[in-house]
Amino acid sequence: MRSSPRLFLRALALAACPAGALLAVAPAAQAATATTTFQVTATVLKACLMTTPGTLAFGSYDPASATPLAGTTSLNVTCTFGTPYSIGLNAGTGTGATITTRAMTSPTAGAGNNSLAYGLFKESTYATNWDNSTSGTGYTGSGLPQARTIYGRIPVGQYTAGPATDYADTITLTLTY
Repeated sequence: MRSSPRLFLRALALAACPAGALLAVAPAAQAATATTTFQVTATVLKACLMTTPGTLAFGSYDPASATPLAGTTSLNVTCTFGTPYSIGLNAGTGTGATITTRAMTSPTAGAGNNSLAYGLFKESTYATNWDNSTSGTGYTGSGLPQARTIYGRIPVGQYTAGPATDYADTITLTLTY
């Protein structure tokens, strides 16, 4: 039986080939991997912010009217989720003002008391006077803006004995959280 010169050359080439060359044509070994985990943390602090309420403008007051004059203003309070907060309103700067009977004062000097009594309330039924107390929670933050309405009312029959002119007051609002 006669062998083919081709087979002989192939056998000779394989025998002469170093082992490293054969490994070069072998499939590459896969790289090893290792994994681990780590924590990412942050502490969210209690925080609140509020918008400044607009002017509570009652409009024109008629002391002869049988109906109290009402008005509203509102603000937005945004507190971190679950944060308890309260809002207090002071008596204002009006002459003789108290928490239960606030007073707008006329800038015009003259005879009489130059003040117009009014109240600020937490609800539209005017049952709860909005005082300056910031104790207790009152509200709880949701992480989103929460609208809070301030209801105002001027009682009937106030013939102020002061001039028929504009009356104003300035209230300080305190947000406690």
